[in-house]
Amino acid sequence: MVMKAYEYEIPCIYLYYEEGLNDESFFNEILWGIEEEGIPFKVESLQVNNSCELSHLGATKSKLAVGIGIDKNGIITLTHNKLEKDKPLFTANLKDDGTVLRKLGANAGRLVKGIAFK
Repeated sequence: MVMKAYEYEIPCIYLYYEEGLNDESFFNEILWGIEEEGIPFKVESLQVNNSCELSHLGATKSKLAVGIGIDKNGIITLTHNKLEKDKPLFTANLKDDGTVLRKLGANAGRLVKGIAFK
């Protein structure tokens, strides 16, 4: 009997950040917000210098159609794949209060679930 192994990708929210950000701990609050909603996520760095572009790339790659982008200036954008690239749903900054960042992450999860935002 021959067994085949199939690789599959777990549906998740993609968080893409610009390679200039070396410390991922800056956006832990965002990830904790996503985790609170029970949605899986994947974090990767890319050589793209625009948060809108990063979030749009994440949303188009995600099977859940939601992406978050963070550029080296600390600008954070949350978008859905049906929105225009330059018109994200939410925008924040890494310098914002931790509760703002956690709410942004939670709202990404709520966007997937289709429930009201925080």
